[in-house]
Amino acid sequence: MVFESLVVCDDIRFESNGKLLFVGVYSDIVQVVKLPLQLRSLGLAIKARAMGKGKFTFSVIVTDPQGNSLLDANGELNYEGEPGRIVWLPVVMGPALLTTEGTYAVRIVLADSAAVNETFLVRKAAVQEAPLLQARPN
Repeated sequence: MVFESLVVCDDIRFESNGKLLFVGVYSDIVQVVKLPLQLRSLGLAIKARAMGKGKFTFSVIVTDPQGNSLLDANGELNYEGEPGRIVWLPVVMGPALLTTEGTYAVRIVLADSAAVNETFLVRKAAVQEAPLLQARPN
């Protein structure tokens, strides 16, 4: 199993026809209004290429900028399709507590491959004040 990419989103849903639905896809920046912030969920969709058939193990570890663990998950995928095809490994952590601004690390290990290190940035968004409108009597 060979890592290809990581999609960070608010949630991953499974449709009845077998499709995955990524809700609220982020670039590599997760902008929030306040910190700390408790998210209902945070989805990590791992795109990989299966180089053979069989059972493949995987693990995902997410840490905050201070190195505190937010997620430590592992699982197994039983792949019986054609070698060289794309597979998605959806991981949803919820609730997810984002404590501080900075770079969050994602460590992914697929089968016997070397660990892959990805990141996403959590940034507090500047909140614009709404202009005050004066009401005039008719």
